[in-house]
Amino acid sequence: MVGLPGCGKTTQLCQMCRDGWLAFDDFKDNAFDNCSEFRKSRKFRALIRALRDGLRCVVADIDFCKEESRAEAVTVLLAEVPGVKLDWRFFKNDPSACEANIKSRNRPSLPDELKNLQRYSEFYDIPQGAVVLPVVQNSQT
Repeated sequence: MVGLPGCGKTTQLCQMCRDGWLAFDDFKDNAFDNCSEFRKSRKFRALIRALRDGLRCVVADIDFCKEESRAEAVTVLLAEVPGVKLDWRFFKNDPSACEANIKSRNRPSLPDELKNLQRYSEFYDIPQGAVVLPVVQNSQT
C-alpha cells in the first residue's frame, strides 16, 4: 500500500485487519542499521513467514512512494516467496488533504510528518492504470 503521510494508510490497514489481513504498517520504520532496504526491516522475517504460510498480508510504508523502493520490494518478495501474488494500491497524491489530516491529529511528530509529506509528494508518481484510493478526509490515520 502506497501513500503520503496522512492519506489514510493506517485507517485502510485497520479495516483490512478486521477483514482477516495481517498488516505491516510503517514497514521500514526503525529498520536494522537505519537502512531503507526492504530486507533490513525488523518486520521482514515475520512477513516472509506469513506469506509462506499462505496468509493474506498487506505492507505499507511511505518509502513505497519511490518507484525504486517498490521495485526492490517486488524483487525481494518474488525471490523469497516464488509465485506470491502482489497487488499495489495507491492513495491519491493530494498533499493538501494529507496536510489537513496530519494537522488534525496534533501529534508530537507533526513537524516530521509535514517534512516527509513535502519531501515524498515531490516525487510520488502513481503508475498509469493503478488502483487509486481517495485520501481519507479527517481520519485518524
